[in-house]
Amino acid sequence: MDEQKKEKIRQEVREDFRLGRARLFRVETEEKARAEIAEDKSRLFAAFKQIGTPEKELELTQCLGRLLVNFSKLASYRGVLEGYNVYRTGLELGEDRARLYLMEYLQTHPDAENPELIRYLDRKNGRISELKTKKDSPLWARLRPRWEDMFRKKNIPLQEGEYWEIAFKEFPKLVMPYLSRAKKMAQEVRFKNVLFTWPRIIREHKSQRKTNDASPPEA
Repeated sequence: MDEQKKEKIRQEVREDFRLGRARLFRVETEEKARAEIAEDKSRLFAAFKQIGTPEKELELTQCLGRLLVNFSKLASYRGVLEGYNVYRTGLELGEDRARLYLMEYLQTHPDAENPELIRYLDRKNGRISELKTKKDSPLWARLRPRWEDMFRKKNIPLQEGEYWEIAFKEFPKLVMPYLSRAKKMAQEVRFKNVLFTWPRIIREHKSQRKTNDASPPEA
């Protein structure tokens, strides 16, 4: 095997372990991985038996076992770090429901312009207002707190269900960068994974497992 091919394999292994075992498998992928592990274990032990003495076989087996365990430790550590980043991302977006709503909307309307996004937020607030939702509910697509202070300073009333349109007209230099940031976040893989891809995979995984568990055993 030439050095270029070896380096390619090394890079692939590093990438697999970089994010740890936080990687989410589909059921089919997990079953395939388990089958490959079992197959490779058999192949490795068969290769060790051809080496010669039992002592050498045991030494190499222990070496391989320690290598795999240490790889798994590193993978778990990376997975914990990635999991913490996911947790912080969730907190960040949970505190800014308007941005979360925008990111959801942009998944199905990636080319939406600023006026369309503003109307969408006001429609969200309008429906929440009609439901008589409490003022302190996190469901509201609220303005940023310092923007509300600017409304008060200019004696602009905050109309439920339509204040994003007013903010867009009165303070475009504040609102437009906010919208641009939401558009950028909606395209970033980390946020898309946390909010959309990973939850979908988990739902599919659980559904497939329930189907498999409910299937009668083969005769």
